[in-house]
Amino acid sequence: MKKNAALAVSLSLLVTSSAFAAEGKQPAPIEALEKQGFEIKGEFKAPGDLKGYAMQYQGQGTTVYLTPDGQHAIMGNLVDSAGKNLSDEQVEKFVYAPMAKAMWQNLEKHRWIAAGDAKAPQIVYVFADPYCPYCTQFWEQAQPWLKSGKVQLRVLLVGMLRPDSGQKAAAIMMAKDPSKTLADYENSKGKIALQKPEKITPEVGEALKANLTLMDDLGGNATPSIYYLNAEGRLQQHQGMPDAATMKTIMGEK
Repeated sequence: MKKNAALAVSLSLLVTSSAFAAEGKQPAPIEALEKQGFEIKGEFKAPGDLKGYAMQYQGQGTTVYLTPDGQHAIMGNLVDSAGKNLSDEQVEKFVYAPMAKAMWQNLEKHRWIAAGDAKAPQIVYVFADPYCPYCTQFWEQAQPWLKSGKVQLRVLLVGMLRPDSGQKAAAIMMAKDPSKTLADYENSKGKIALQKPEKITPEVGEALKANLTLMDDLGGNATPSIYYLNAEGRLQQHQGMPDAATMKTIMGEK
């Protein structure tokens, strides 16, 4: 009798699990978190018969562990007997690595002006305003890496510091040779006169808006806003003019 009862319970659980799988539902605690805005980015098997979830909320990654009864979830880091954090690897794998890849691809798709060798092993993106003195300083400090072929700098122009910043940026972007015009302008410390267009073309106007929106989406609130991949392939950000040590971190060896 007990054996039949156990079999009945097992069959009931199997049917319930199959129903959840068919409907694509998650256990109640996980669904509750989803309703709060948490997104499931990956699932994994965790120690102690726990089921792990890598989740993202407002751009931040975290791990959530479902208890064996499926009725409770624990949010936070899981550590082993030696104190090793077992959650970081899962968050990196399921949240930050894909996020970095998507952001990097987004940067690639926007309108930028290149300086340096296209085959350079290190690529650095920078959002810059034509009136930004720190952008000019960053340009100057980057020259040894550009000339050695170690770095390609990709400049995404934005218009944000002055009312005519957009016009100046458009003048560079609409030039016959934007790369040369940008280099001449920065090398003159912004002193050469740019022929401001009477009318910005729709394509360039949209590109300037898109660059500013992307900068905001990436958390940039000042120029220069610099983005690069570290040795692990994770997207890194630096705002403002880097010091010598940070410059080397961004650019690598000269």
